[in-house]
Amino acid sequence: MHLHLARRPFVVVGYHVPGDPGSPLGILCGDRRKQPRVIAAGEPRDYDERWRTLTEFALDLNGYLGRYAMPSAPSRRQGRSPARAYPVIPQLVVPNADTAQWLCQELGLLLRYLQPERDPRINPALPVAGAHLSFLDQQRVPGASLVLAMTEVLAQHWKTGQLPSMDSNLASQMAWIRRPDTILEAENALPAGPVPDPEWERKTYTRSTKVFNQLRGVAGRPGDAVREASNTVWEALEPAWNAVWESLDAVDELPEAEHVLERARGDEMQWHRHAERVRGNRAYFRRRPRQLQVFRYLNRLERLTGNLDRQMALDDPQIMARHVASGDALCGTVVKVLPEGTGRQGRRQPRPIVHIRPDLSFARPLGTHLWFQCAVETSRAGTPVRPTVELEVTGLEADGIIELTVVSNAIKREHHRRLPLPDTRQVFAPFEPPTFRPDAIPDVLPWTHREPEAD
Repeated sequence: MHLHLARRPFVVVGYHVPGDPGSPLGILCGDRRKQPRVIAAGEPRDYDERWRTLTEFALDLNGYLGRYAMPSAPSRRQGRSPARAYPVIPQLVVPNADTAQWLCQELGLLLRYLQPERDPRINPALPVAGAHLSFLDQQRVPGASLVLAMTEVLAQHWKTGQLPSMDSNLASQMAWIRRPDTILEAENALPAGPVPDPEWERKTYTRSTKVFNQLRGVAGRPGDAVREASNTVWEALEPAWNAVWESLDAVDELPEAEHVLERARGDEMQWHRHAERVRGNRAYFRRRPRQLQVFRYLNRLERLTGNLDRQMALDDPQIMARHVASGDALCGTVVKVLPEGTGRQGRRQPRPIVHIRPDLSFARPLGTHLWFQCAVETSRAGTPVRPTVELEVTGLEADGIIELTVVSNAIKREHHRRLPLPDTRQVFAPFEPPTFRPDAIPDVLPWTHREPEAD
């Protein structure tokens, strides 16, 4: 799998009033599979009832995230070395991308600007929850695992026989993966949110709303007024709740990719920065981002997308096979390895040369740079590292043999052990190792990022 799964994720499935994301109908949430918290709005059109529902959800969310507010010792899964210990970070898991947008973007925007000191109906937990949700919305970037929309996760790891647009249905996705004989039944199931089925809302939920309006005025029976709505919400969202946990089980059964730990540590750094801002009451979010913020965010998205594509290809042979088939990567058998080669002017040079017989035609021009992943070594600090050897395409013989000359990381004799062995099949990828450079912002922003000047 290409993502980090927390030991105790916070799962949320819910419905809101169609056209009004700020009015939840009902929510199932929690980090316990067998004991979800059921939060239902008896009358979502009632202002006080709306805030009561949002407050209950905010308290549960803040309570979960509060456990991870302070840095703790990294957890170690069974059979892992200390170097592969995982950071302890929170994780919000939802059934689909629409629910993630509803919670993180829309509810986060609604709640983070609330002012409890001006309105006694506003619980102080609401703006804190809004800050957390807004932060999680910013972390919905390639490679991050703080927010998981399970339909996207499943589509990343499995291919179903349905159209990509139908992969937004979590029930049908799980049917294709686990129970192919129930596909038709899954396609007709109630949606997993965040917008409920119109017939269910008109018939079933409206009936519970009438019961609530009849009983909430009866003295001594405040709990009975919401019980009917809670039962209705539970019956509608229980299949989606179970499907989310089942999908987590399916992903957890996959072997873990090598670069997942690196990305999880990046999530940990981002989370603790945000937690420190919340503790210091400095978790501010602009209603409209500045030009410089937008520029940096787009640069970050571009960098993270490129890093994720590179890491997934290096971790997954099936993804790498696409690059080989397209001619971007070179896969073939090592014919021979020369510890020293001959330079362009006929002089001997201490640059090893590798001759490859490609499996497929490789039409990249001379001078193309490729990178070879070596075996894991132990660094001077005692941590495992995987060196990368850079090579350059320097020749193409008549019989199709491709000549690669080492450019870096395997020139010295003590590093010749990093070279591929003859008669082995190897892959040379077009992915340059990431370089860490300081943030360089130009003096003048590109015209795509500048606001129009006022007349």
